[in-house]
Amino acid sequence: MTKVQKIWLGLSAAMFVIPEVMWSSVGNVVYSFLQNSNNVQILRPNFLMNPDNMSLLLLVLAIQFLGIISSLILVLKYKFNIILKSLVISVIIVLGVITGFVFYIGFSLRHGIGF
Repeated sequence: MTKVQKIWLGLSAAMFVIPEVMWSSVGNVVYSFLQNSNNVQILRPNFLMNPDNMSLLLLVLAIQFLGIISSLILVLKYKFNIILKSLVISVIIVLGVITGFVFYIGFSLRHGIGF
C-alpha cells in the first residue's frame, strides 16, 4: 500500500473509531440489547442517549456506518497479505452489520414506540 492509500484507510477507519471512543453510541445500544433484565443500564452515559438528541445520534451513526463502508471498499481495493486481508474484511463486515443494525433501530424508533 502506498502512503496515500494508508492515509485514506486511516481516515475512513477514524470515521468509525473516534465517535465510538468519544460517545460509545454503538456500544451502548449493543450493551442494552445484551442485558437480560427489565432495568437496562447504559454502558457509558452521554448526551447522545437522551431521547431529545435522536437526530444527532442518527448523524453520528451515519458517519460511523459511512466510515465502515469506505474502509471495506478500500481494503477490498488494495492488495496485501491474503490472510491479513481476510481477517480485516471479516472484522469490518461484523462491525458494519452491527452498526447498520443500530442505525436501523435508531432510525425506526426515532419518533418513540407507539402504534
